[in-house]
Amino acid sequence: MKNKSALIISVVVLAVVLIGGFLVIKNLTQPVAPVIEEEEEVSNLPPADPSIEVNVTPKADGKAVIMMISKIPPGTQSIEYEFNYTTGEGLPKGTIGKIDVNGKSELEREILLGTCSKNKCTYDTGVTSVNVVLRFNHPDGATQLSKDFSLE
Repeated sequence: MKNKSALIISVVVLAVVLIGGFLVIKNLTQPVAPVIEEEEEVSNLPPADPSIEVNVTPKADGKAVIMMISKIPPGTQSIEYEFNYTTGEGLPKGTIGKIDVNGKSELEREILLGTCSKNKCTYDTGVTSVNVVLRFNHPDGATQLSKDFSLE
């Protein structure tokens, strides 16, 4: 009886080892699937009022841009912005923010092209254009405006 039990246990252990080895070898020899980059999230927001005027101009020192928004629709509570650009070294960069409108029909905001930490700033150089996405938040929803600006 002991020999029979030992034989059964040996057969089960051998089967587990063989099946496990097969699975390991199978997984090691399969080609690696290519990494697929996710596409940018596409907004389903309706377009903003076409009468809204947006202008982006570089500051003389090249360290920032001035964004001016006028003809902001009445009832707009806030504007969320996203700036995307590529540095002269080819690195994609960007910044996001939010502006409380407080009933104003015109706004101006300086947007730094770079980063600041502990009172030390590093500025991005060679930026020739920016893509601006603005989300106008209203009590009954939001609208979106996207536009490219040349800084040259």
